[in-house]
Amino acid sequence: MGTGKRFFHSTIYPVGMIKQLFTNLLAASAKRAIRRDKPFIIAITGSYGKSSTKEAIAIALGTREAGSGVRATRKNYNNEFGVPFTVLNVPAPGKDPLKWLRILLRAVWVGWGFGHVNARMLVLEMGADRPGDLNWLVRMAPPDISVITAVAEAHSEFFGTLDDVAVEKATLVRRLKKGGVVVLNNDDPRVTAMRKETECEAHYFGFSEGSDVRVVTTEPSVITDAHGHFLPQGIQLRLEIDEREERVLLKGTIGRPQAASAAAALALAKQLHVPVRQAIERLEKDYHGIAGRTRVIPGIKYTTIIDDTYNAASPATVISAICDLAALPLLGTQRKIAVIGEMRELGEYSEEAHRAVGLEVAAKGIAYLVTVGEGGRLIAAAAREGGMDTMQIKEFDTSPEAGIYLQGYIQTGDVLLAKGSQGSRMEKVVKELMAEPLEAPFLLVRMDDEWQRMG
Repeated sequence: MGTGKRFFHSTIYPVGMIKQLFTNLLAASAKRAIRRDKPFIIAITGSYGKSSTKEAIAIALGTREAGSGVRATRKNYNNEFGVPFTVLNVPAPGKDPLKWLRILLRAVWVGWGFGHVNARMLVLEMGADRPGDLNWLVRMAPPDISVITAVAEAHSEFFGTLDDVAVEKATLVRRLKKGGVVVLNNDDPRVTAMRKETECEAHYFGFSEGSDVRVVTTEPSVITDAHGHFLPQGIQLRLEIDEREERVLLKGTIGRPQAASAAAALALAKQLHVPVRQAIERLEKDYHGIAGRTRVIPGIKYTTIIDDTYNAASPATVISAICDLAALPLLGTQRKIAVIGEMRELGEYSEEAHRAVGLEVAAKGIAYLVTVGEGGRLIAAAAREGGMDTMQIKEFDTSPEAGIYLQGYIQTGDVLLAKGSQGSRMEKVVKELMAEPLEAPFLLVRMDDEWQRMG
């Protein structure tokens, strides 16, 4: 996380010193501005699901409506630079020195009282690559409400054990403002255990009994095309809120994680006295998932792509996506194809995690498996061990190779899931297969100039 070293390169001063000076100035400015203007702060963290939950919360609170006064983290800018960027309302500068200079001037201007935060409410996504990252962020922006989505093996090479990850995520619970509220995922025992970390009010969301907003069922929303095939369009949720049944249709995205994000948003909106029906209508109108998170994209040859290529930081997220693919109803000759890249930053869990994914693909009866990278070979081997025929599996070193191969292999009606770690660059597979490749800059992750220069 953080900004790369090229901008900070100096022959006089060490890179780390320059970066720390920038970080300290941004943090001090954001902290001073928050203390002075007192915006209401909602902080979201978790091993996965942060960005989708942040987006759902912001929409449920009306951020898309003029004059709402709600500002949310752009994209997934959730680190020591991204959080102050949101507070100070400035775009990410990339590697442009002039843009960095403007940001520093803006930081001084707002932080030292010449400008203002200009938001009554901030919805801040907070990420952690290493122990202590969240403590830095909450000192800058102490939360009134904290939302915890999950604890999983993401970035385990820096944390060691899952308990270490949980301790880091619980920082947002321990550092709540007096009288604050915590909103917890009721499906994750390590998250619900965080209730003990605070005397503040706690509320729960999820699929489990006892959730304040409970997802009772999820069903794919499909249409039938001219070829007689089912095409996934979204997901229909049946929720239980205050002992009342509510239905929510999320368009353009599928999957249990999206259902959990919507439930979290409604649980939080309830605490802020937003009428449930109004929050649901906002989600149905404006929440279509975000780039690279189980977004439905039309593919060539009248196929459908489930684009989950943003990351695969945890085997739990990959297995969840495979289960969502397996649950889709299909007709006739339609096939389900899993295109999976390796998972990175898993440390000692890596081999076990990749094997678990391969076994899940085999167990769920997926018609065809395409893997990318060294970790992908572990997935393929485990799928064979799980009973999948060798003829149903294809392995590649890179994502472009996989995409070009699939152009010739797929047939009308196929539904493909594409997923992998950032480093696997699985969005390149989606770009090769999407029906409207000119839409890639608007629909896919990592399409900006900086990522494209990286290859």
